[in-house]
Amino acid sequence: MIALLCLLLAAKADLRDLATKVEEQLEAWDVPAASRAVDEIVQAYPDSPEAAYYRGRVLFEQGKYDEAVKEYEEAGQRGVTPGSFDSLAHRGQSVVENDARLAKAAAEETKGDAVFESEHFILKTRPGKDTLLAPYALNALEKAYAGLTKDLGVAPSSRIRVEVYDSAKSLARVSPLTVEQIKASGTIALCKYSRLMITSPKALLRGYPWLDTVSHEFVHYLVTQKGRNTVPIWLQEGLAKFLETRWRGPPGMAVDEMSLALLQEASRRKQLIPFARMHPSIAMLPTQEQAALAFAEVEAAIRLLYQRGGQQALTELVSAMASGMSDEQAVAQAYGKSFREFESDWRAEVARPRAKAISQKNVRPLTAKKLVFKEDAKGKTDPGELVPQHEQEMDVDAKRAARLGDIFYARRRWGAAAKEYGRARSRLPAEVPQVARRYAFSQIQLGHYPEAEEALRSAAERDPEDEAVQSLYAQALLHGKKYEKARIALDNGIAVDPFDPDLHAVYVAVAKELKDGALEKRERTAYELATGRGAQ
Repeated sequence: MIALLCLLLAAKADLRDLATKVEEQLEAWDVPAASRAVDEIVQAYPDSPEAAYYRGRVLFEQGKYDEAVKEYEEAGQRGVTPGSFDSLAHRGQSVVENDARLAKAAAEETKGDAVFESEHFILKTRPGKDTLLAPYALNALEKAYAGLTKDLGVAPSSRIRVEVYDSAKSLARVSPLTVEQIKASGTIALCKYSRLMITSPKALLRGYPWLDTVSHEFVHYLVTQKGRNTVPIWLQEGLAKFLETRWRGPPGMAVDEMSLALLQEASRRKQLIPFARMHPSIAMLPTQEQAALAFAEVEAAIRLLYQRGGQQALTELVSAMASGMSDEQAVAQAYGKSFREFESDWRAEVARPRAKAISQKNVRPLTAKKLVFKEDAKGKTDPGELVPQHEQEMDVDAKRAARLGDIFYARRRWGAAAKEYGRARSRLPAEVPQVARRYAFSQIQLGHYPEAEEALRSAAERDPEDEAVQSLYAQALLHGKKYEKARIALDNGIAVDPFDPDLHAVYVAVAKELKDGALEKRERTAYELATGRGAQ
């Protein structure tokens, strides 16, 4: 009897050790190693609840959601309860049930999805309009892959899954976030469960910088894998924000001018958000303004490391944490000073204005737009700015001219509208994109393309994420036979709102002039989908 008891206790301890091994590999995002560890459990204890449960966990991380659901159900039938066995007791019944819920939700949300593949990615979208996202997303991700895997010194062993959800509700179903948290913080994309998850820009009033966003989530994927999930949220988000523009050029171009002003103001008022308060997720912060400030803070921290040690400092930072260093130790090593000195230098850095970018292709946006979902738009046609521009940008005469311009614009009196908007622009210290946009539209209706081009160039440089400006700018450039510049403007617009048919209509004309048959075909397909003619 004693011998039998000893055998049972030994078996229980062995099973617990194997389960812990699986947990550790899953926590480190090493799914192949976790799968091998699960095979050990299945071979030694094929009928155990652990065998079924951990098979479900691995299948879920592999994207095999229906199979995962079946394994979770099998684990339940075998008696998974909070105290049924030591290896799962710490997780509790509610956590096991939550794992099953997430697998079932993912299976339902991706059922019937269209699937697109590139060399390193598998992208799934809802059939219909959202399929137009595929070529742009995969192209951006492959560019990001080429730069970031080299920069960070990590190459995933298999294709990375990317899933596009059509609403905040859908994203909430497959993630730990609620709809309220998603909308409050503006967090509409995640990297979790070994995959990238983004909300379709179709769900937003005027889109959002979705290609930068999917690149941002890919940075998270690489950092999590290389760092074996040891990098804390402030460094994770700092790296992702700083490197998210790497797919289209140099890093560090994502934080808008308005967020930088917000950062300086918070520094002056001593209202910076402590790094520890960003845990477990910036998505948990109460407002989009607080989230924007947090991103500006952590991006500035990574920028400081980059300025001192280049990309090598960032790569070494993640490697050091993977080897067991704390975040403060790793930062100190990468920076070459103590963490306290780093923090002091960072506080001095965020208090200073940052030099403006001047390249049209790599310019930082002027404003952070509020993310407004179509279901919450309530008659709006434009998302508001996160922090509205100060009215003092317009003096009394400029305001009067702009209002007169609006009246003539509404009456389609293009000559009078252009004249009044022109007067308003002449009184402004800096270009206001909406005024420039309406002035240019009026000039285009009159056939005055050079005048429209001049206004739109300035507006596009001031706010490259104004998709409507980019669309009009491309039209003016097309008429001026500046086809490569038009292509850049169109790409900038698509990176924010790919569902605007005008972008694709102009792109078809540009592709014809460039004699690029493949590009013309892509844009004709996108136009048909954006207008609903190609949607099923």
